[in-house]
Amino acid sequence: MTAPDTSSPFTSFGEARSRRRRRAFYAIFLFGLLLGLATGLGLGLAKDGSLEFSRMTAWSLAAVGGLLIGGFSFWFYKWADEVEVKDNLWANTFGMHVAFAVGVPWAILAEMGHAADLSLSVVLLLMAGSAALYYSAVKLWRMI
Repeated sequence: MTAPDTSSPFTSFGEARSRRRRRAFYAIFLFGLLLGLATGLGLGLAKDGSLEFSRMTAWSLAAVGGLLIGGFSFWFYKWADEVEVKDNLWANTFGMHVAFAVGVPWAILAEMGHAADLSLSVVLLLMAGSAALYYSAVKLWRMI
């Protein structure tokens, strides 16, 4: 009898499988954290005027950023287990619904002159914050 193939987190068994999945999750989390830090730092420096980009350089950096985010998403969905993917997708769906529920009426009222101009930054922060809150609540609920 031969030993089972344990090269993938989806074919190993027991504690070894759990350990591989946990390591993959933390590696993905750390990579995403570093990607966000680098992106935020670069955009902050560019907005301050400390960095000056030509139009081609800016578009090239935007394309590289898009490819990095796409690669990160592919990596996450490949290595995360089905419960993690489900939680992530539900949290993002909740965040999008909150953003639309706030952004659309705000945009309509702004067009009518009854509200301040629509701030995309506030809507995106509201979307990310509500998704993070939902995700955290689900994870805490599962710990109980």
